[in-house]
Amino acid sequence: MINYLLKRTALAVFVLLCTALLSFALICVLPGEYYSRFKIAIAASGGRENLEASYQQLLASKGLDKPWIVQFFYWVKNVILYGDFGKPMGGYGRDYGGSSGLMLRYLFRPGGELMITLLICASSLVVATVLAVMLGTLTLLPGGRWLYIVLAAISTPTLAVPGFVFAALLLLVLVHYVDPLYAVPGLWGVCGWQYLGAPMSFAKFLSCLVRMAPMWAIVGMPVFATGLRVFRASMQDQLGMLYITVARGRGLSMRRVLFKHAMRNALNPLITSSINMLPTILVNTMFVGFMFGVSTYGDLLKSAVDWQDPAPLTMIFVFYSSVLIVGNMIADVGIALADPRIRYT
Repeated sequence: MINYLLKRTALAVFVLLCTALLSFALICVLPGEYYSRFKIAIAASGGRENLEASYQQLLASKGLDKPWIVQFFYWVKNVILYGDFGKPMGGYGRDYGGSSGLMLRYLFRPGGELMITLLICASSLVVATVLAVMLGTLTLLPGGRWLYIVLAAISTPTLAVPGFVFAALLLLVLVHYVDPLYAVPGLWGVCGWQYLGAPMSFAKFLSCLVRMAPMWAIVGMPVFATGLRVFRASMQDQLGMLYITVARGRGLSMRRVLFKHAMRNALNPLITSSINMLPTILVNTMFVGFMFGVSTYGDLLKSAVDWQDPAPLTMIFVFYSSVLIVGNMIADVGIALADPRIRYT
């Protein structure tokens, strides 16, 4: 297992480097950059004298006059040596904690955009998977067919409806029937506004659960819908195996056979399908951030796209790829733990 993880880690580093290279190249070869808007504004105001010379001098002072591959080399060097993903050219009105820009300690600070993104993604994935296992098992008990029909009718439409549509509909219901303050951007976060800045307590923890429940529904419902069908089908396959027949023949109850014997062997397809939903989870997390006023990686992405800033955009693409790669590695480890027959070399 150790050798396998080392190989996967080396491959992951190579994939991330290729992702960063491709992202940086696509951003740099597109026409225009951060300073183009200022050039256009000066030209529109009538200040055309020495405009091009001043513009080229400005690009040279920021290193933007160099070929994009040279800019990428310096970006990679700063990331490896200093953990510096580059200083956003516009700043976007943000306080970077006294650092020169997007340092690792700033990006992964408690309560920061990337940490909130990871919190929402991980918790939604775990909650959806656990519910798929528990409810999927209950649907196989006597009389559980109607439970499966109800759950499928509720969850399956979320696979066809875009995440932002589902988020908008749920937000509309929350505003009208639960709390109008849900529609106030930036007021809440992942806990109630009255607990912002307060130390963690049981009341604050309950507030976080209540606040994040709609986020789990939006982000995790597609995972639950897929996982429920996959896990139930896998369990039905296991129930037809010979060892289940032997266990039932020895007098074990159906409940004991399901939870103790069949469930563990049916987890592999569920783990794989859940991890394959990570791109959907990340996209829905961005929609949740915009609609519920929670700072996620979507805020950084929007600002970087608006300002045509290559360094933050490349960082976001690398973060997105890292989540997918690490998620797949965790899935491989989980499959090996769930099924002792699987060995990695």
